[in-house]
Amino acid sequence: MKADLIFRNGQVLTVDNQFTVCEALAVGGNKILGSGSNVEIDQLKGPETKVIDLRGRSLLPGFIDAHAHLELYGTNKLGVNCKDGIESITDIQENLKKAAENTSEGEWIRGWGYNQNALKEGRHPTRQDLDQVSIEHPIIIVRTCGHISTVNSKALEMAGIEEGSPDPIGGKIIRENDVPNGVLLEAAHMNMFIRAQYSEQDVMEGLRLASEDFIRKGVTSVHDAGGYGNPHFRHLARAVQDGYLKVRVNTLVGSLHDSPGTLDKALEAGMLSGMGNDRFRIGPAKVFIDGSSSGPTAKTRDPYTSNPNDTGILYLSQEKLNDILGKANRFGWQLTAHAIGDRGVEMMINCIENALEEYPKDDHRHRIEHSGITPPDLVRREKELNIVPVPNPAFIYEFGDGYLKDYGERVKWMFPARSFLAAGMKPAMGSDSPITTYDPMIGIQAAVTRLSKTGQEIGSEQKISVEEAIRLYTINGAYVSFEEKLKGSLEEGKVADLTVLDSSILDTAADEICQINVDMTVIDGEIVFERR
Repeated sequence: MKADLIFRNGQVLTVDNQFTVCEALAVGGNKILGSGSNVEIDQLKGPETKVIDLRGRSLLPGFIDAHAHLELYGTNKLGVNCKDGIESITDIQENLKKAAENTSEGEWIRGWGYNQNALKEGRHPTRQDLDQVSIEHPIIIVRTCGHISTVNSKALEMAGIEEGSPDPIGGKIIRENDVPNGVLLEAAHMNMFIRAQYSEQDVMEGLRLASEDFIRKGVTSVHDAGGYGNPHFRHLARAVQDGYLKVRVNTLVGSLHDSPGTLDKALEAGMLSGMGNDRFRIGPAKVFIDGSSSGPTAKTRDPYTSNPNDTGILYLSQEKLNDILGKANRFGWQLTAHAIGDRGVEMMINCIENALEEYPKDDHRHRIEHSGITPPDLVRREKELNIVPVPNPAFIYEFGDGYLKDYGERVKWMFPARSFLAAGMKPAMGSDSPITTYDPMIGIQAAVTRLSKTGQEIGSEQKISVEEAIRLYTINGAYVSFEEKLKGSLEEGKVADLTVLDSSILDTAADEICQINVDMTVIDGEIVFERR
C-alpha cells in the first residue's frame, strides 16, 4: 500500500513502549502505515503521495485531553470575558455594561472567568456590584473555577432566593447580615446556572468554536467531563454527527447539576461505558464529591492553611456515593468522580474499594478526576486498587500561588504526577478547560517545571520529564478510555491522529515549552488544521 501522507526529516515521537524517536512516518487512508528512517519510509511513496518536510520539527500523536468541558468552553466564547485583561470589579462592570447594551430586556447576561484573588478589591463581586450594571437583566458571572458565581438581584428574584432561603445540599448561599449578597457556592451556583443555560442553537455554535480551538492546539480527542443536565449528551452527540465537533469525544456521564440524578437516568436508559464508536463514545459514570481547588471549596482532611475554620464542601455522603457508583459498577460501568481535596479523594477510593468487594471486575480502570491532594497513603491505595488518576498540572501554573496560601505544605501532594508514576500507575492528563487553558504545552510545561505564573515552585517533588508528560497527554489518555490499541501512539495500524509542532519539543528548555506552537493537526488521516 502506498502512502497518502509522508512526514520526513523530523523528530517523530512514536510514544511506543520504548519512546522510539525516528525520522519519518507514513499515513495511508486513516491509518499509520509505519515509521522509521527517511529511506525506509520513502519506499512507501507513490505518485499521489503528499510529502511534508518536517525540517527537524516534532511529530507526535494527537493530544488526548482526558478531562475538559467542551460545551462550557464553547459557550464561554459567546459570553462576557471577565478574565483576560481584568484587574478590578470596575473592569468587569464595564464589560458587562457593553453586553447589556446589546441584550434585550429580561434576557440573561452571562460572564465567565473572574478570579477574586486577581482583582484589585481582593473580593468577589456582589449583587450590588452587578445591579449597577442592570436590574432589568438577570446577570450571572462564573468564577474561573466553575464552582462559584455571582448574580444580581434580578437573578436572585427569578430563582426565589431571599432572606431565609435555605442552602441547598452541597452548596452555600453567601449572606451579609443574613441577606444573600449574590455569591453562590457549588450546588447553589449549579442550580442557578441551570436557569441561565444557553439555547441549543448557541450550544451548537459553542461546540463548533471549541472544536476549532482545541484542534489548533493539536488536541484530537477529548474526554468531555460534563455540562448541565441531560441535554448535554444530546448536544455532544448531535455536534459530532453534524460535523460541528471534529475532535473525538469520550463523554463522562454525569452532570454539573445533580450528577446522581443524571447518572440514574443514564443507568435506567440502559447506557453503558464503551457504547458508541471511535468518534463518539460513552465513558465512565461520574459524580461530584467536593468543590474546587482554587475557590477554595475542595473537601480536605484538615482545615485550609488560609482559614482554620474551613475544610470545604461535600456534595455527597460516603453512603450515597457508594450507593450510586456501586450500582453503576454492578451494571458494568467504568466509574469516576470529581475529587479534589484529600478527603474527597479518600472517599472515592473507599467507594471503589467497596464497589469491587461487592462486585469484582478485572481491568476496570476506574478513575478519579483531578485526584487533587493525594498524599502517599492515598497514592498507595489508588495503586492497590488499580485506579487511574486524571490530574491537571496546568492548575499549578495558573492557581499555584493561591495553593501555597490555602494549602501550605500540602502542595507537595497536589496533582502528584511523580508519585503516581513512581507507584507504577498510568495517570492521564486533563486540562479541565475552561477552568484553565486547553493548551497542552502549558500543561506539559507545568508538569515538568511545577512553576506558577509568578515563578514559584509548587511541590517541586512532583516534577516529571518531558517524555513522561507527553505520555500522560497521549497514550495514557487512550489507556484510561480503553482505546490504547486504537490511538495514543504512532504505531502501525493505529488511527492517524497526529500533531506537528513548530520546533523540537525534546530540545526546548523546560520553561519555554509554553512558547511552542502547533503547525498542523491531523485527525483520521485528514489535515484539519494547518498554521499559515
